[in-house]
Amino acid sequence: MDLEKSLNATGVRSGDQVVHIAFGVDSSYFRGMGVAIASVMQNNPEMRFVFHVFAFTVSDDSRRRLLLLETQYKTEIKIHVLNPHALDEFRGFPCFAQHHLGTFIRLLIPNLLQGVTKRVLYLDADLLCLGRMDTLLSIDIDDCIAAAVHDQIDTTAKTQIAALGLSVPEYFNAGVMYINVDNWIAHDAQVKALTVLSTQQLLFADQDALNIALNGRVKFIENQWNYRYHLVRYLSHGHSKLNLNEPVVFMHFTGPVKPWHDWCLHETKTIFTRYQGMSSWADVALDQPQTARELKLFSKFLVKQGRVAEGVFWHVKYLWKRMKQRAK
Repeated sequence: MDLEKSLNATGVRSGDQVVHIAFGVDSSYFRGMGVAIASVMQNNPEMRFVFHVFAFTVSDDSRRRLLLLETQYKTEIKIHVLNPHALDEFRGFPCFAQHHLGTFIRLLIPNLLQGVTKRVLYLDADLLCLGRMDTLLSIDIDDCIAAAVHDQIDTTAKTQIAALGLSVPEYFNAGVMYINVDNWIAHDAQVKALTVLSTQQLLFADQDALNIALNGRVKFIENQWNYRYHLVRYLSHGHSKLNLNEPVVFMHFTGPVKPWHDWCLHETKTIFTRYQGMSSWADVALDQPQTARELKLFSKFLVKQGRVAEGVFWHVKYLWKRMKQRAK
């Protein structure tokens, strides 16, 4: 296993095997990230990690909770506060104007970790680790820039391969990437992805840009390392139970409904809250529906599960919210 064995600036003792994991987050994802870290530690207690948290702003409360989590698991959590003007030259382009800047942090991470580690595992903050990671970290990525998982072959991947004109007909989901830092930098992947974002209108923004920049330089790995679980799809059909037919290590909650939403009427919420109870976010209540879209989805999910009266109640709240918005 080719893991970095020293880290000059973190206090990790030279000679210890260290696995570097990085997150790029905005203010609404710190809880999800903290629970993801707890799930990694719970399922891989024998491994030694350094977690890198990259963000443009970090609240005092988030700092406090990350310090508590670091102490709880006797691990290393390094907070990297990015210069808010780092992407100023790109702000005028459509892709950047339509998305929160936190969306683009993962494009910057490998360059920022140059000289710190040769390998970094990038994880989105809306996932849970449900098993051991050692097999993933033993994958040879010397001859590629990153190892990643195919996105949905029959839908997203098929559409985007054609839309982006990818010469190698493969498209990956960027929520989990095991990155060779030196190869990323040698290929100038950051500049290539940012250039694509500034010259093209893209459906999936930074993920599309990464697929263009890394095309032909990605090693594709099994779905268990980034199993996309689109909760809206299941809840819209009245399904509330987790039904898996294959092993899953990283369960990635794509789409607008997350398991930290109290209105997520799915078994995955119970799994999430169990891991949340093992983190320094244990005292934080689940999110209530706030926006008109959330209220409408919640009412729909209730009706699909046979809770019609409750569904009607929340649909009325949705209509009231929409009426107030239109009156402004």
